[in-house]
Amino acid sequence: MNEKREASGVFARRSAFSVLFLVVFLDNLGFAIVVPYLYFYVLSLGGSALLYGILLASYSAMSFIFTPVVARLSDRYGRRKILLIALAVASIAYFLFGSAHVIWLLFVGRMLSGTTAATVPVAQAYVADVTTPNQRLKYLGYLGAAAGTAFILGPAIGGTLSSLFGYGIPSFLASGLALTNLIVAYFRLPEPTSFNTKKTVLSFRALLAVLRKQKIALLLGIYFLFFVAFVFLQASLSPWLKAVFGFGSFQTGLVFFFVGGISVLTQAVLLPALSKRLSRLNMTLLGIGVLFVGLLVLATVGNLTFLFVVAALISFGFGIQIVTLNTLISLNTPKDAQGGSLGVAWAIAGLAQTISPVFAASAFSFGVSVGFDGLVFIISAAISVVTVPLVIIFRKQNKSETIGEK
Repeated sequence: MNEKREASGVFARRSAFSVLFLVVFLDNLGFAIVVPYLYFYVLSLGGSALLYGILLASYSAMSFIFTPVVARLSDRYGRRKILLIALAVASIAYFLFGSAHVIWLLFVGRMLSGTTAATVPVAQAYVADVTTPNQRLKYLGYLGAAAGTAFILGPAIGGTLSSLFGYGIPSFLASGLALTNLIVAYFRLPEPTSFNTKKTVLSFRALLAVLRKQKIALLLGIYFLFFVAFVFLQASLSPWLKAVFGFGSFQTGLVFFFVGGISVLTQAVLLPALSKRLSRLNMTLLGIGVLFVGLLVLATVGNLTFLFVVAALISFGFGIQIVTLNTLISLNTPKDAQGGSLGVAWAIAGLAQTISPVFAASAFSFGVSVGFDGLVFIISAAISVVTVPLVIIFRKQNKSETIGEK
């Protein structure tokens, strides 16, 4: 009863959640805003394509290392404190990146940014602290929509500002937004009243014991394979669009804008409606099925109108899976390990995003060489459907499909 009263009180005011929405939006905006000009920024400072690749990998590496650690620290020292520190570090990191006049300073700024990627799982853990199981999917969906919105707006903002005012301005904007968010969070984001750090022992061994449980291990395995399949699609879509439709950067950007918009709509609007009719596991299976069919069809698409129909299906499947998997991980994790387990999930996603592009590029090149440009999407579909047996095994570990509602 106390948890329900707390949840209704927090979300009736909406102030705390609006701050969390901004935290997640900003974290993803800071990542996405540099995408259009990062390569040219490196070249302008005397770097090479190799250094550009290393710079990209440095962010992912720091995110992979620090996200589970920082998120776990929030289990002991509080969500609010960790978010405030992360926002302060993010503001400094964006400022350093924007003011860089030598390559090494770019690396410092980007690597510091990677350490603050934990803001997303910490925000998710905050939601877990102040929501009931029935509310959680809805509000995690809103956080997913915040991330999707950032990925829609970030490249457009970064590309426009960098072309008009130089490479530093977009990062200065991100730095100012982080600082503003820090001030807002300081005054408007309380520590969840149900959260008691004195009862939480900071033990990574205890977190490891949670992760070794079969249900959590299965969910993390599904999470990893899902992201591998998605990154195969994400990394191959641009060269595929150029090969099949002759698209340049502008047309490709419009496709990504459309896909991002459908993902936001799915997570913010469609998902809460679906949750009233389907269990979370059935929604996960629905997402896998839609994504699988969409990828198979995409491999043979040659019509522009049909392309957008299939892209909408794929985005719908992605939007369902990302939120339901985060929700299931949260609901099957003890309260004192929410940050740690969600942080590990986020790090696993980062690992998939680090290693998958190389394999995706190789698969796409091989497909082109044998005259089948869409082969990489067939491989992506195959990876996504591998998760079905894992979902079935997970279902057998539970007495009903309504996981976490007992």
